[in-house]
Amino acid sequence: MDERLLSQATCLGPVHLKVTDIPAALTVWRDTLGLELIGENDAVAELGAGGRTLIVLHAGAQTPLPQKSRDLFHVAIHVTSRRDLAHAAARLKASGLRYSAQDHLISESLYVSDPSGNGIEICFDTPQRFLRREVSADGCVALIATDGSAHSGLEALDVPGLLRDLGNSGHVEPRMAANAFIGHIHMRTRAPEQLMEFYVGVLGFRPHIQSRTFGMFDCGTGRRPHMVAFNIWARDELREPPPDAAGLDHFTVELASAEELDAVALRLDAASVPVKRTSGAIETADPEGNRLRLVVRQS
Repeated sequence: MDERLLSQATCLGPVHLKVTDIPAALTVWRDTLGLELIGENDAVAELGAGGRTLIVLHAGAQTPLPQKSRDLFHVAIHVTSRRDLAHAAARLKASGLRYSAQDHLISESLYVSDPSGNGIEICFDTPQRFLRREVSADGCVALIATDGSAHSGLEALDVPGLLRDLGNSGHVEPRMAANAFIGHIHMRTRAPEQLMEFYVGVLGFRPHIQSRTFGMFDCGTGRRPHMVAFNIWARDELREPPPDAAGLDHFTVELASAEELDAVALRLDAASVPVKRTSGAIETADPEGNRLRLVVRQS
C-alpha cells in the first residue's frame, strides 16, 4: 500500500453546522429525520443515532445559506437497509417538507434542507446494481448497470415503490436507524482541481470522479471512494456566502491510528498548510476555507 494514502479504515465523524435557529433546525433533524437529541444548550445541539454523534448544530448564524453559495452542498447520512430508507421517506412525506429523491444506480437518495439552508441527503448504497463507470472522450460519465443498461445516475427515484417496502402495517419508525453513519460530505466549489490537490495530494484520499463535463470531483478510500465531493454545477452563478451565513462549520475525518495522524501532520507541514495541533487532533482548512478536524478513530 502507498504510505501516502489514507487507510481503508478512514471514515467521517461528526459534521458541525451553523444554523440561524436551533429549535427550528430540530424540527427537521430530530422530528423528521429522526436523529436522537444527545445534548442541547442555547448554543449547541448534538444529534446522532445509536448513541453516536453525527451532527452538531451551532447557533449564531444570522442568515440562511443562500442557494448556489460556495460552501456546503449537503451532508449525507447513510442507512444500511432499503427499509430504513423507506422509513425516512415516509417521515419526509408525512412532514410536508419539500424534498426530492434520486436514483444514482450506486445508491438511492432522499434530499431535503433544514430551515437554515443546510443540505441533507439520506442515502442507501446499492453497489450490487453497479457494474462499471464509463467516461467518453469528451468527459461525459455514464454508469453501467449489471444488466448492461447505461444510466446518468440522476434518474428520479420511485418513491411510491420505495414506500411499498414498508408493507401494509402503516407503521413508520420515528427514529433514524441506530447504525446510520456519515457517509460523505459534498461542497460547492470554484476550483475543484485545487481542492483535489489538497485532499488527494496532501491528506491522502484516493481520487475517484474528476470530470468538469459532469461537473463533479470526489475522493475517498478503497472501501468508500465517494467520501468528500465537490461540484461546479452552479458555474458562473456561484457566489460567496455572507460571513454570517449558515453552512459548514467543520467536518471530522477519523483516521485509523496515531501514526497515520502524525503522517498527515507531516504532509500538511511539508505543503505549508497552517494547522492547529491539539492532543489527538489536527485542525486545518482546505484551499477554499472549508474547515476540517482530523482525529484518531475510537474503537
